[in-house]
Amino acid sequence: MSTTLHIPPQLRDADAYVLNNSAGKDSSAMLHLWATSATDEMLERTTVLHLDLGSAEWEGVPALAAEQAAAYGLPFEVRRRERGGLLDLVRARGRWPGPGTPFCRSYLKRDVARKYYTELTTRLGVTGRPAHIVTALGLRATESTVRARRPAVATDRAASSGRRQITTWLPVHQLSTDAVWKTVRASGIPPHPVYRQLDRLSCKLCPFAGRNALITAARMAPDTALDYALVEDEIGQPFRRDLSMARIIEAAEREDPGPVRALRPCGAGVRTLPHRTGACAA
Repeated sequence: MSTTLHIPPQLRDADAYVLNNSAGKDSSAMLHLWATSATDEMLERTTVLHLDLGSAEWEGVPALAAEQAAAYGLPFEVRRRERGGLLDLVRARGRWPGPGTPFCRSYLKRDVARKYYTELTTRLGVTGRPAHIVTALGLRATESTVRARRPAVATDRAASSGRRQITTWLPVHQLSTDAVWKTVRASGIPPHPVYRQLDRLSCKLCPFAGRNALITAARMAPDTALDYALVEDEIGQPFRRDLSMARIIEAAEREDPGPVRALRPCGAGVRTLPHRTGACAA
């Protein structure tokens, strides 16, 4: 695998580079490749941005994202939605995010990032033309058909304005999972412990995850699972149309979910869910 990142010519003279870092394997690989391939001038204009998902996020994620940025001497910023997290959104809307309505991404990530771009534009103080900001995301084509169709470089017209041009770049779009892990290992920064049991570092309990992954995650984060089940009862809507959180909890208590592709075998000391009485199955 090449350790050099191809940086498109049209991105080489941007005023600022924002590397969105979730602390997951893809973001970590992207960060390592950028830090070891970009010029000194580019690195001087780089900021690592972590969009903190609050209680929906695994413990230690913001700290790991900060550690990854510090390893390369890059400035680190954290931003979070000011008007509450995922469960606040679910209560307000009376439903959970779904395939056709992934409002968690727009409210907790996209809108928060755009607010940061406004802040950064003011800070840059570019005059006479729009400031050019490149925002890099660790999305890969092999993750889904939707992501496979995304162009590696595109202007984010909705986030751009007369004061700024936002270009979205997917540096690791064509990398295989194998290549990503090789890059992570080359960085020398240990991945998050969640990867011992799950193949993705997403929200603790993501509606877009598979059933086996959700059962495993419920065992790993029993308090969060119970919180979600209570909100599920409160709004009268299941976590997923085909799978309620109550059923996920029940399965976590009694089933072996089977293998979930993990970086290495599951370790000892995994917490189990206490028995929950009065669960309302969808």
